[in-house]
Amino acid sequence: MTAQDPSAGGDAGTETRVFIVSNRGPVTFSRGESGEREYSRGAGGLVTALNAVARRKSEAVWIASAQSEEDVRVARESPDEPYEVEGLKVVLVEHDGEAYDLMYNRLANPLLWFVQHALYDQPYAPALGDDTKRAWEEGYVLVDENFAEAVARTLQAQEEGVAGEPVILVHDYQLYMTPLALRERLGDEAFISLFVHIPWPEPEGWRVLPSYAREGVLKSLLEANVVAFHTESYARNFVRTAREVLGVEADEEKGVVRSESGREVWVRAYPISIDPNEFEELARSDKVLQEEETVRDLPGKLLLRVDRMDLSKNIVRGFHAYDRMLERHPEMLEQVTFLARCQPSREDIPEYARYAEAIQEAVEEVNEKHATDSWEPIVLSMEDNFPLSVASYKNYDVLLVNAVRDGMNLIAKEAVVANEKNGVLILSENAGAHEELGEHALTVNPFDVDEQADALREALTMPDDERARRAEALEQTIRSNTIEEWAEAQLKDIAAYRERHG
Repeated sequence: MTAQDPSAGGDAGTETRVFIVSNRGPVTFSRGESGEREYSRGAGGLVTALNAVARRKSEAVWIASAQSEEDVRVARESPDEPYEVEGLKVVLVEHDGEAYDLMYNRLANPLLWFVQHALYDQPYAPALGDDTKRAWEEGYVLVDENFAEAVARTLQAQEEGVAGEPVILVHDYQLYMTPLALRERLGDEAFISLFVHIPWPEPEGWRVLPSYAREGVLKSLLEANVVAFHTESYARNFVRTAREVLGVEADEEKGVVRSESGREVWVRAYPISIDPNEFEELARSDKVLQEEETVRDLPGKLLLRVDRMDLSKNIVRGFHAYDRMLERHPEMLEQVTFLARCQPSREDIPEYARYAEAIQEAVEEVNEKHATDSWEPIVLSMEDNFPLSVASYKNYDVLLVNAVRDGMNLIAKEAVVANEKNGVLILSENAGAHEELGEHALTVNPFDVDEQADALREALTMPDDERARRAEALEQTIRSNTIEEWAEAQLKDIAAYRERHG
């Protein structure tokens, strides 16, 4: 179920035209004080990863939602022809405002995200009904069909005089219905891949969704030629879910599902990664060096977490575990500072707003309980300051990644590569990164607060030789699978699939 062995056939260098389709794009446009059009690079690991794919194919076109007012102007100026920026060809898609809100804030994030990360307290939530069906029909499906229309228009505009067969790479949980809409518009000859960047639950978890969504998504995904995930376990879960919910033929060992129409769908795992050289360069930048002064002034050893304020990140339990460690081991008082770099996220969704409040309340409780005149146990930093995060990566003694569930968690990789202190990684067994890095980290059950407390103390008191051994092994593992290998593995599998199926 892993990526195609390069020796087994498939030439990544075969001439293809790549169309990347994702909700967020590589840039966001705005107007500067002078009235000139400006842009900023898109944030997040997905954008960085897809840039690696785009760099490998000079004719790659990136199709994404218009997010800002200036994005909408760009979309209207150039609805079919790509807008070129930083060597990338970008097509921005304008959506109906209400439909997009229903898709993003009523269906994708509060329902699909929660189901796939197992975040619901199921005796109480979710309570599904007509509002859910409206969000599905008038939001999610319409937005995904709008994406498919944009892809079809762009393909048609690009066809004349351009060599190579088109490959359409669709990304993530906002666009599950796009493969079906693409097939309806482009037919069976189009090559479609969909990459799911978040966990895929076991079949029982998927059944939380209403039947029209659970079956609709699966049928749409099986209109793709390849369905991809970050880990073997998520890929296996998907195969089992397709078989049990739809009753289709599936081979879990080979990672093959046959759709109701007879299409052979490959289900594959490609663990996403980073560009180590990029983080080495960032670590030496002037902005990061300036922020290091702030980090180094914190007393004692540095315990670090860097996360969005998302329920899946398990931030509150991490603070409770730290509190428990200080209770059990008072000799650790004033010997460690917990720097929590927590970036606000999805504040328009009520569950996220409440969780942000719970995070701040937990910090206040721990600090009131343990603080001294010269020491604040937890320093909560909620500013959007990437140089500060990289400066923190360089200087942590212990990094806590205790996610309830995570597609991968690239922070575990970024921080390890940038770190200069043989920092110890504490890693949730439910993070996608655990399949690669777990052997050299301290593994924790994200629900066991006492186990996390014990792991914190073990990491903070670990002998230097063991710290160095673990840190070196982690870095070697990450460098053996960079973002370039991630992109290459997918392109090889695409070529191998096309060879097999003509």
